[in-house]
Amino acid sequence: MADKQRLEILIKGMGELPTLPSVFFTVSKMLSDPRTSAVDVGKAVSDDQVIASKILKISNSAFYGLTGRVSTVSHAIAVLGFSSTKNIVLTTSVLSTLNLKTPIKGFNLAAFWKHSAAVGAIAKLTAKEIFPQKQEEAFVAGLLHDIGKLILAICAPEEFAKCVNYAISKDCLFLDAENELLGVNHTDIAAWINDKWKLPAEFATVLTNHHKNIEKSGNHTELVAIVKLADVLARGLQLGHACDNSIPILEDNIWNFLKMTPQKLDKILTASHEAIQDSMVFINTD
Repeated sequence: MADKQRLEILIKGMGELPTLPSVFFTVSKMLSDPRTSAVDVGKAVSDDQVIASKILKISNSAFYGLTGRVSTVSHAIAVLGFSSTKNIVLTTSVLSTLNLKTPIKGFNLAAFWKHSAAVGAIAKLTAKEIFPQKQEEAFVAGLLHDIGKLILAICAPEEFAKCVNYAISKDCLFLDAENELLGVNHTDIAAWINDKWKLPAEFATVLTNHHKNIEKSGNHTELVAIVKLADVLARGLQLGHACDNSIPILEDNIWNFLKMTPQKLDKILTASHEAIQDSMVFINTD
């Protein structure tokens, strides 16, 4: 049976697909209009208290290194800029949507998000060294790269639990467990969710291609390569849990593609602890 057929069968058996908050689509449309002001966006965002609170919290955190106290959403948006605001709205929308209603044995959601935040932070540090204009996109791509796993966990918890148990017992990647037991994997599911959510192209590409060889990843190859490396480093540092205890093997050419030297790698690893601590503001709910 072809993978596409397997995916269709799996999806038909899934529960209801989570939907992103309407404010995400409203803000995305507004930010594409050059006439939009920070006050306009602030009014729209204020309709969703979860996202409004998160914007204020992040703008006053160490993540962006801003000085001074930001007390209103409009002020935060003006200080952060529209690009950062859009990314905060996107990440908050996704994280608030992908909540497990029932715990799954063998799966720790907090550890999963810690791993995701670590990948995001390390991806941002990596981009700073080799692709500086894409630091924030690298962070968001890293933070969200594995949401296909959570879609599976939410919509098909029994199948997800079987894959987790298989990956741990066989000491293999969760990806391999999915392919073995389901015939599809979380990158296939990510492609499906993108058809529903219409995520920005650079993030959709990472979600669907971060387990492929970079030569086959299509557009946004730099972001895919950065997230692949960040995922391996986060796993090697045992930061959080990615549903398995294994580490993917990077293709040999990725080091040359990223122009990664021992000096740059050491710099990234040295800065990673503080960067990961700062990134936790995106996933902490307190």
